[in-house]
Amino acid sequence: MPEFNAQPASSDGELLFRLSRGDEPAYRLLHDRHQASVYRVALVLMRTTWDAEEVAATAFFELWRKRDSVRLVDDSVLPWLLATTSYAAKNKLRSSRRYHRLLSRIPHDGDVPDHADEVARAMDTLKISADVRAALMQLHPKEASVVILCVVHELPMHEAAVALGIPEGTVKSRLSRVKARLRGTLQQYDPMIEEVKA
Repeated sequence: MPEFNAQPASSDGELLFRLSRGDEPAYRLLHDRHQASVYRVALVLMRTTWDAEEVAATAFFELWRKRDSVRLVDDSVLPWLLATTSYAAKNKLRSSRRYHRLLSRIPHDGDVPDHADEVARAMDTLKISADVRAALMQLHPKEASVVILCVVHELPMHEAAVALGIPEGTVKSRLSRVKARLRGTLQQYDPMIEEVKA
């Protein structure tokens, strides 16, 4: 019986080292490994699948551009990518708002097609409520990054701190402030309420 000499998959750390030397195959491997997770987070933050794709692409562009300064968390680039996705989404939304304000001043004929159905279908697959998504959109980019890493992706605070390049205490205080602020807005999702009802 022939033996198969399967090569073990390279770690993110190894791929990042190769990427820092301009190795494009390493970049493609990192992209393929983390693209789905990055896109899911972008889709939660953005209003259309088109915008989510653009934000995800921006995060991977930043991975290439900042390849010498990317922080690994437990030998993974995913936390750094998710934090970058959060910042890219906020920047995209800010520029979209400016663009739409400008468009609203220009008279036009006929209706513009709405992509709400497409977004609704995509959001249904993520099983995230409109309330939660809306609450995330109201956060400052620094706060949103902490929530995405610690709450959505359940990263320990010390790992989120490494990914964001800030002290763990800062992550803890930001998360505490956000939770306190959102407690009223998202009261129906509080597990304590479900325990009382049961």
